[in-house]
Amino acid sequence: MTPLRHKMEADLRLRNLAAGTRDIYIRHVATYARHFRRCPSLLGTAEVRAFLEHLAARGLAPATRVVYHAALRFLYTETLGRPEVMATVPRPRVRPSQSRLPLSRNEAAAVLDALTTSPFTYTVIATLLETGLRISEACHLQPRDIDARVGLVHVRCGKGGKRRSVKLTDHLDRLLRRYWRVERPGRTWLFPAQRLIAPGVVDPVHRWTDRPVSPDTIRSRLHRATTEAGLSRRVTPHDLRHTYATWLLEAGVDLRTVQVLLGHASPVTTARYTRVRPSLIRQTPSVLDML
Repeated sequence: MTPLRHKMEADLRLRNLAAGTRDIYIRHVATYARHFRRCPSLLGTAEVRAFLEHLAARGLAPATRVVYHAALRFLYTETLGRPEVMATVPRPRVRPSQSRLPLSRNEAAAVLDALTTSPFTYTVIATLLETGLRISEACHLQPRDIDARVGLVHVRCGKGGKRRSVKLTDHLDRLLRRYWRVERPGRTWLFPAQRLIAPGVVDPVHRWTDRPVSPDTIRSRLHRATTEAGLSRRVTPHDLRHTYATWLLEAGVDLRTVQVLLGHASPVTTARYTRVRPSLIRQTPSVLDML
């Protein structure tokens, strides 16, 4: 590890950025260094601009280039103490994306039905839908985070290192107890990764590893379940989070409570996560009829 990388990793930890964010920033700066085959400390504004233009020419989405910009800004401002390098480098503009509609009740049921033969994946997906956790948060749950005594699920690895708790519903409590009896996942992770002895072949004796399941593994299995369920739309773990928030608001839960459950710093973010379904819009009463 180079001294510069070591210092940047320390700076990222001091800023208390999430582990995933730290990894992405380090990887992006490494890509920047490889592009010029020089240490970033020897580069400046001209190289940063040329690199971002190179990413745009490759067709990378603005949202991706924004993260590269943020990583380089952190490098030059915090780690190298050269904020002037980024002072005149414009941040790529990201146009607001159209919010995705939440799943309907039938769509959610169809996805879960497609997973009934896989207790592990079924429980992960059901947990996401029942708690609104981010996929990284769910993958890093530990058995001790399930506090049946007080009826809470404790999220210790939230975004930005923030902790919060969500409700452990009776339904989820029963589901997790049944999963624990059937799968016996061990004491370290609630959803550990499986040990493979060959591609697609799980070790029948020592099934579980000592690391959590990868979010990419869950994304892949959810995609496969969506296809098997016959849904025409693509469903991601984040869609389950949107669905959770929208269903709660439709059930009368106030926005502030949903904001706390999702771990959002601002209610504006929570509002972006929710969409009112057309069927509910059509049920809006007439104001003139109230006269």
